[in-house]
Amino acid sequence: MTDQKASLGDFLREIRTRNHWTLSQVSAMTGLAISTLSKVENNQMSLTYDRIVQLAEGLKVDIVELFGTRATEASPSPLGRRTISRAGEGRSIKTKNYDYLYLCTDISKKSIVPMFGVAHARTMEEFGPFIRHVGEEYTYVVEGELQLHTEHYEPVTLKVGDSVYFDATMGHAYVTVSEKPARFVCICSTTEKDLIDAIGSSAIEESAISKLAPRAKVEQVARTIRK
Repeated sequence: MTDQKASLGDFLREIRTRNHWTLSQVSAMTGLAISTLSKVENNQMSLTYDRIVQLAEGLKVDIVELFGTRATEASPSPLGRRTISRAGEGRSIKTKNYDYLYLCTDISKKSIVPMFGVAHARTMEEFGPFIRHVGEEYTYVVEGELQLHTEHYEPVTLKVGDSVYFDATMGHAYVTVSEKPARFVCICSTTEKDLIDAIGSSAIEESAISKLAPRAKVEQVARTIRK
């Protein structure tokens, strides 16, 4: 499925159709009500993270398939691979703390995961427990001021043009310390599944075309990086 306008419901229907399952069969496999599955497929409701995990486990598919990336059995060769994310395109995951726009999602099992992020939490009390995941993480601030909290270091404030690289197995969290939510580019050397798992049990919404990065903003980011 390559339609950039596809939703969680579209991917669920595609998986169900591919396997010739009825809604009743999917309900029995996942424990989710037929009415719930029908509303999801018709884009009438979203699911919490816990329910998405329950759905993936019941269907015996990698959770990233529910976000539009087809899992493959063998690791693909990186030679010759290429994909382009146009301005405003990507797979979006929203939590109480972050809006993340996952980029280049039509390639599975990438060595790195590029994202465009918006931080909403303003204090660690509001943010909650640290996030940690395998791999390393690089973040570049493109708007506002972002404060990085980690379990081993004092908090550090990052302004536009500042960046940080760190071990992501260390507990970490980003909070906004500017008037407007801080926006940033984030690159992680881990798998999409591990990143999604690291989000925790916060409710998430899934959509293909995100409002996080309108064309003017993405072009501004590109000009900033080129400088």
